[in-house]
Amino acid sequence: MAKEQLRKGLARSAAKKRGEDPSGKDMANISTMLEAQMDRLQLCSDIRSAVLNADFVIEAVVENRHIKEDVFIEAQEHCSPYAVLVTNTSSICLTDLCSCIRDHSRFAGLHFFNPVPVMKLVEVISTPDTSKETHAKLLDFCMSLGKRPVSCKDTPGFIVNRLLVPYLLDSIRMLERGDASKEDIDAAMCYGTSCPMGPLHLCDYVGLDTIANVMSEWRRSMPEDTRFTAIPLLEKLVREGKLGRKTGQGFFKY
Repeated sequence: MAKEQLRKGLARSAAKKRGEDPSGKDMANISTMLEAQMDRLQLCSDIRSAVLNADFVIEAVVENRHIKEDVFIEAQEHCSPYAVLVTNTSSICLTDLCSCIRDHSRFAGLHFFNPVPVMKLVEVISTPDTSKETHAKLLDFCMSLGKRPVSCKDTPGFIVNRLLVPYLLDSIRMLERGDASKEDIDAAMCYGTSCPMGPLHLCDYVGLDTIANVMSEWRRSMPEDTRFTAIPLLEKLVREGKLGRKTGQGFFKY
């Protein structure tokens, strides 16, 4: 099932690229390209097999600090002592994860953006203990993937989400207050600011549970910031299992 989901995701990305190139000259062998990409993937169901000979160990599990810690604890039992350990967290401070890391100089963050095959940006996050060598390796790694890395200190939300999440939360509060309909909120931002996607659709795309987890984590780390107080409407949708696109319904139906 996981392999088929990956194949579908890569096919969607290829279709978007073909749309940007009506002549199709660069996409003549889409099927061949997809198979070549899939052949480079090795899927496994246990952490030991995944990390045994890895130069980079990148976790991308659910946005929950304790689950991430468990992954790193097990990974370090099997990976090379020289491997660079990386978290793909979008909101958790890296220093909060350091307690489970044996060598802090080889630990850093790489925050990829969805959809990863399309989005070029990667935030490269360093803690005060991350070595210059580790940081340089990660910059080179990102560029080898054709990505555009930007460097950031270990601060909640890093660059993009520290600016983006308050905007998304304000859109939810606006809907909750009844200031405007969900359709008009999204239309206003798309047509008024040329955003490719309205904030409520973007919340659904990210996942409402992920948004709620980010809020919870930031309330813990920044209790004085009232922007991250709980939003009853968001909590209600999460309780009902309406998490966005992945469940077929969030603020909108899919």
